[in-house]
Amino acid sequence: MTARLAALAQAGAWDEALRLAQALDADPANEADGQVQFDCAQIFLAMADLPRAAACATRAVALLAGQAGPLVVRAKLHAAQGKAEAALADLADASRIAPANADIRALQVEILHRLERYADAAGILDAAAAAGAASSALCHFRSVTDLAFGDITKAETAARQALVGAADPAAAQRWLGTVLLQDGRVAEARAAFAAAIAANPKDEQAWTDDLFAANYDPALDEAALKACYVAWAARFVPVRAAKLAAPAIGGRRLRVGYVSQDLRLHSIRHFLSPVVPNHDRAKIETFAYASVARPDAGTQALRPLFENWRDAAALDDAALLDTIRRDGIDVLVDLAGHTAATRLKLFARRAAPVQVTWLGYGGTTGVPEMDYYLGDNQMLPPGAEAALTEKPWRLPRACFAYDPPADMPDPGPLPALKAGHVTFASFSRLVRLNDDVIAVWARILDAVPKSRLFLNALAFVDAGAVARMQARFAAHGIAPERLDLRYTRPQPKTWDAYRSVDVALDPFAHNGGVTSFEAFWMGAPLVSLRARAPLGRYGDCLLSALDLADWCSDTTDAYIARAVAAANDLDTLAALRNGMRTRMRSSALCDGPGLAAAMDAAFWAMREAV
Repeated sequence: MTARLAALAQAGAWDEALRLAQALDADPANEADGQVQFDCAQIFLAMADLPRAAACATRAVALLAGQAGPLVVRAKLHAAQGKAEAALADLADASRIAPANADIRALQVEILHRLERYADAAGILDAAAAAGAASSALCHFRSVTDLAFGDITKAETAARQALVGAADPAAAQRWLGTVLLQDGRVAEARAAFAAAIAANPKDEQAWTDDLFAANYDPALDEAALKACYVAWAARFVPVRAAKLAAPAIGGRRLRVGYVSQDLRLHSIRHFLSPVVPNHDRAKIETFAYASVARPDAGTQALRPLFENWRDAAALDDAALLDTIRRDGIDVLVDLAGHTAATRLKLFARRAAPVQVTWLGYGGTTGVPEMDYYLGDNQMLPPGAEAALTEKPWRLPRACFAYDPPADMPDPGPLPALKAGHVTFASFSRLVRLNDDVIAVWARILDAVPKSRLFLNALAFVDAGAVARMQARFAAHGIAPERLDLRYTRPQPKTWDAYRSVDVALDPFAHNGGVTSFEAFWMGAPLVSLRARAPLGRYGDCLLSALDLADWCSDTTDAYIARAVAAANDLDTLAALRNGMRTRMRSSALCDGPGLAAAMDAAFWAMREAV
């Protein structure tokens, strides 16, 4: 870069650097000067002047043939324009020129990760290592790639290596916490997130990741968990939004908007499709605000369920706020909570007179402007206020309805009848399997001779994770051969795996979610424990809706007794399995119209209370 441009860029004087680059670019004498073109391309790219950056970068590549730098700048330009394949082509050429350049390799892998092409990313990382390219960023990307394949032990090793010399220590600590969570090591993960926050208290993602981990921390009671969310809100949404005037409804319909980044091939679609099209269209007008970065077949299937669809991925919170207010939304429903790409700060700015959180997260939001948490009497028992920053709104029925995937196989007969032993199972992520859960499940295995426990989770691709789980059970006297630890993929194999399950075991203090619905549909009853609301009350909600409330217990001793009793009565267990789908179809859990009607009434009542 010319000395003057370099000095301005280093000083952060970007406006002056842009003016100088524009002057250099306008001078015909510089058109054949590859270095000037290269320097100007970098400035234009940094200032998001993409047309000029493209012109300069293309000239620089031609004029400085054999140099990697111009190819990298053009690759960055292509990436900014969403042209991933063109970016990768330029980076491939650049890496042939400079095979040991760690920055080039890291940029290649970063783009491949965005495309979820993890096998290709692994190949680039292997080539980089063979060429001697090394950096903290490459260690990080190696960790991300390893985790995508379930190689948790390798992912942890690489994540710890990435801490050394990390350009962003907070981000490096945060990623380490993410890896540890996949192995179910909640306390260690939260320590990593705390280190990230200490390194950079403004790193909001570290706070959000810690909130997610805290949901699974058995050491926190309802009040302590709520305090975590209050602390997040105090730091990141400290200013209360002004009250929003509620427009008169008159004779029009109530306008209800749903906000989500997951309106795609995501499990949430199985819970929206029974409800949204069944809102009473004489009384309710529906809107979707879809922050979907990469629309897919799921997006196309969900789109026609809503009367109005707004693509919101490219809108910042201010622009989306304007859109929602122009639409005159009466009730705005958050479907995401603190999950990735959340729009909670939009709610904090008061986008609608009534704001409700439901379905997609399970926990409280901490957002003072979120008016209600939509649940039911089981999810939100008396005293649930201690767990929520929102007001609980209790529906008179289960707050979920499920549309099972059409390609789920028949459950088949009770597996124990052929296997000669009972198989207990949990297909939940390891983050839910804390030491208390392991101890209780070990007691069940000890009380039911020959029984086995099938745990199905991504972590068990990794031999190290398998060994660690075996050791946890061995500490309670359970031999490794009584554990079936594996991971089934793609999804149809997971559904088929339920055909070997006799009884599902629900974790606690955070119960299972989608896996519980899948277990029921595949004929396996669920043994559950009532824990802290609302995350520890999913099991109670689902079992009550199925008229199986006696399968949910208030103590671990009763939980164990329920599981043992089920294992000792195969006739009853077989009858339950044979009739489970019929039971489920006739219950509130598959009653989309019933839930939609209850929600219609709730939304009208909320709006009338403003």
